[in-house]
Amino acid sequence: MSGSNAALSAQEIAASPAWYPLELSGPGLVRLARLDAAAYRGASFLDQRILQLRPEQAVASVATVGSAAAALTPRAHYIFHVGHVGSTLVSRLIGELPGLFSVREPVLLREIALAPGRERIWGTLDLRDALSLLGRKWHPAQRAVIKASSFVSEIAERALQLDASASAILMFTPALAYLRCIMGGPNSRLESQSLAPSRLARLRKRLGGAPTADPRSEGEWIAMSWLCEMVCLEAAARHFASRVVWIDFDEFLATPREGLEAVLKALGADVDPKETAGLLAGPLMRRYSKAPQYAYDAALRQEVLAAAEREHAAQIRQGMAWLEALAASHPIIAEALGRRAGVAG
Repeated sequence: MSGSNAALSAQEIAASPAWYPLELSGPGLVRLARLDAAAYRGASFLDQRILQLRPEQAVASVATVGSAAAALTPRAHYIFHVGHVGSTLVSRLIGELPGLFSVREPVLLREIALAPGRERIWGTLDLRDALSLLGRKWHPAQRAVIKASSFVSEIAERALQLDASASAILMFTPALAYLRCIMGGPNSRLESQSLAPSRLARLRKRLGGAPTADPRSEGEWIAMSWLCEMVCLEAAARHFASRVVWIDFDEFLATPREGLEAVLKALGADVDPKETAGLLAGPLMRRYSKAPQYAYDAALRQEVLAAAEREHAAQIRQGMAWLEALAASHPIIAEALGRRAGVAG
């Protein structure tokens, strides 16, 4: 690990995305990692894992980082999603365009989403500060596109309220496809289990104490996880209908040109058919986006979904039945179950 520089100034932090606020390094001090455009392009997660790159590091006081944020204005676009629905792939595709700067799964938003009472970490930094810092860009013609972690959907509505010119891509799959996807991957099942208690608490809060019938089987817990994040996205879409576009990942894979063009139009980017065709013909569509060393494409995804249906049909049906029972008494759940791609409203 490289050594730390002298303390940074607020002006140095605000100037560009080069100094990335990562974590507290001591009382009142923030560790920052120096990242160039290639490091951002390569990173699937902007958290402590970037230290594996051995970046140059520096420190600044929390007050200095706050001053840097105060000198900026939130100005980005966003990708919110329910998890395991191609958001990293879309983020990588659009990050290849010169006018868009992809920022993937920043730890700042994760910590804020998990903070008690929401929207404040490190004592003084709030959501506006985080969005301002994450919206920094390399040159004036760019716009950052922040791809959040799935549970950050909890604060999607607030982010769009604070960033008044922002658009958001809301990525999902219908519940049945989601259940098949999670049941089809051992690591996905473990991740779902770890997040399930917090998701159930969040869902109860949003539904005013419901669901009265807690999930019991694994399929029901996975269905609940999908529902928790979908309810967050549905709430954001209700309040900002003209600023969001829903993307169904399997529809995107079936017609990627149309899907990518819809994303770019929503983000206000120019659509060059030759450029989009080149992106879709390139390696990104044939690799697992979170770990590009592994092959993955639409055909392999369908194989995984089909295998999950064969091996876990009973759990999948239990999850769907749990959702359908709740939909009868909660209109927002019925909306989520009936969601289709396109503009909200």
